[in-house]
Amino acid sequence: MLDQNKLNARNTEVRRKALLIDEDQDRYRRKERTTLLQNAGFKVFPVLRLDHARNRCKPGAFDLIVASAGENSNLVLEFCDEIKRTNPNQQLFLVSNSNSGITSRDYVVADWDELRKRIGGESRIEEKPEQSQTAA
Repeated sequence: MLDQNKLNARNTEVRRKALLIDEDQDRYRRKERTTLLQNAGFKVFPVLRLDHARNRCKPGAFDLIVASAGENSNLVLEFCDEIKRTNPNQQLFLVSNSNSGITSRDYVVADWDELRKRIGGESRIEEKPEQSQTAA
């Protein structure tokens, strides 16, 4: 009975919503990143393409927006800048590596572990050495 009460309480909790824009082709890394956000208390809405994110990203729809700078890093940066212009209070992070060429912004983080620290998550993302990222 006690376990059922915990389950019911979990289902009625209001969870914060996060939009995760991650074009990474490695589904296991995408799953790790989704889990990171879930462990930080977010209900995650992942999208694989930037144009899908544009369609879903309405002001106030998400408590947190996280974008991964991949092959389309300049387009992702423009998207993030647009979000910040239209909604300066939107909690937003762009995960970038030193090779992306992204100029420094207050919402740019060096890697997924730094993101976890900034949003207060519990799990640690272990990245492969070639995926190791440094601040831009």
